[in-house]
Amino acid sequence: MGMVEDETMELPKRAARLEWNLNTIIQVITLVVMGIGGVTIWVEKSRDIEELQSWRTALEQSQKDRLAEFRERDGRAEERFRGLENEVRKIDNLTYRVTITEQSTATITTAIKDLQSVINQQSGDLKVVREILQRLEDNGRPTEAPRQR
Repeated sequence: MGMVEDETMELPKRAARLEWNLNTIIQVITLVVMGIGGVTIWVEKSRDIEELQSWRTALEQSQKDRLAEFRERDGRAEERFRGLENEVRKIDNLTYRVTITEQSTATITTAIKDLQSVINQQSGDLKVVREILQRLEDNGRPTEAPRQR
């Protein structure tokens, strides 16, 4: 039993000293640089995401503005087309009215020609009646002898 007691009675070994050798320094520097790099990448990524979101918002607003402008133009064009349709209807109406007027003019011209021919016939008939009346008057009058002075 004596040996066992000697082993248990020994003083505990001293803890190993914290030594800073070259590998430890390189590893610590690498860890610090990786941490700084990670934070930098995270900050850059956050900034890029914010820029993309602001760009997206601006683009959506621009599209909304363009859509509103397009709808406004479309509305104005629709109003103009309606106005033009009304004008075309007026033109169609005028075309119809001009056609009717031309037909009426042709009918009136024909009636005037017929009236002229009837008047010419009556004029001729009146001349004949006048001549007949003249002859009757001449035949019904006693012939007067020439007067002597």
